[in-house]
Amino acid sequence: MNIGFIGAGKVGFTLGRYISNHNENTSINVVGYYSQHTDDAREAATFTQTRYFEQLSDLIAASDTLFLTVPDSVIAQVWNDVKYYPIENKNICHCSGALSSAIFTDIQRCGAYGYSVHPLYAVHDKYQSFHAFSDVYFTVEGSNAHINQITTLLDFLGNPVRIISAEHKALYHAASVMVSNLVVALAKTGSDLFSQCGFDAPFAEKAWNALFLGNAENICQSGVINALTGPLERGDTATISQHLACLNDAEREIYICLSQALIGVAKQKNPDRDYSLIDAALKEAKK
Repeated sequence: MNIGFIGAGKVGFTLGRYISNHNENTSINVVGYYSQHTDDAREAATFTQTRYFEQLSDLIAASDTLFLTVPDSVIAQVWNDVKYYPIENKNICHCSGALSSAIFTDIQRCGAYGYSVHPLYAVHDKYQSFHAFSDVYFTVEGSNAHINQITTLLDFLGNPVRIISAEHKALYHAASVMVSNLVVALAKTGSDLFSQCGFDAPFAEKAWNALFLGNAENICQSGVINALTGPLERGDTATISQHLACLNDAEREIYICLSQALIGVAKQKNPDRDYSLIDAALKEAKK
C-alpha cells in the first residue's frame, strides 16, 4: 500500500508519522504530501521522512491510497479536484468523524473506492500527537470492495478498528463531541466558578485539575456507573438546592440538564434509592 496525503495539517502530520514509523520491512509505504501551501507539505515530508510533491498529479500517480487530511468544509472541494485525475482502483479516504464516504460523489464512475477513516482521538499537536496513536481506536466506513485493505492496515498498526455504517456517522460524532469537546466547556464553566470564590488566578486555574483528572481516570477504569459520586448519587437534595441557588441562569441550566441525565445513572448504581425529591427539585428549578 502506497499512501499519499493531500493536506498537511495536524491530522496529516500525525497519521503520516504514525504510519511511516511502521514502513520498515513492510509493504506499507507513505510516499509523501501535497498541499496548496508548499511549505506545509515540505515540513510534513521532513517530519515523516517522506517526499513532498509540488504537483497533485505526481502524488496521485505515486499512491494507491489517498488520505484527504483537510478540514471537513473543504473535503468536497478537494475531491472535486482529485476525481478528474486517473484514480481507478485507488482508495480515497478522509478522516472526518461526522462525514461519510458519500461526500465522494461520482466515485463509482471514477472506478475508485471511498472511505471515512476516523481516529477516535483529539489531535491537538501536529508534532506530538502521534506518540499516543498506538492506543487510538478507529472506525471505518465506505465501499465494501476494498474495506478489508483499510481495516487490515489498521490491524497491522495494532489499532482496534470497527466498521460503522454511514447512517450512524452523525450519532457517532455527536457521541465523540460529548466526551471530548463539550467536556472543555464544562471544565471552563467549573474553572470560572472557582475563580469567583476569591482564589488567586493561578490557584483557581489549577485547583480543580486533580479532581478532574482523578475522576476521568476513575470513569475509564471503573465505568460510568461505578464512578458516579457526589450529592446527587447520595440523594442529597439540600446540597443540590444550595447549588441551584448560587448559580446564574446559564450555569443553572447546565447544572440542571446534566443532573437530570445523572439521575438515570444514579438509579442504575443504587436501584433501591429514591431520587424523586431531587428530580422534583430539578424540574422546579427549570421552570
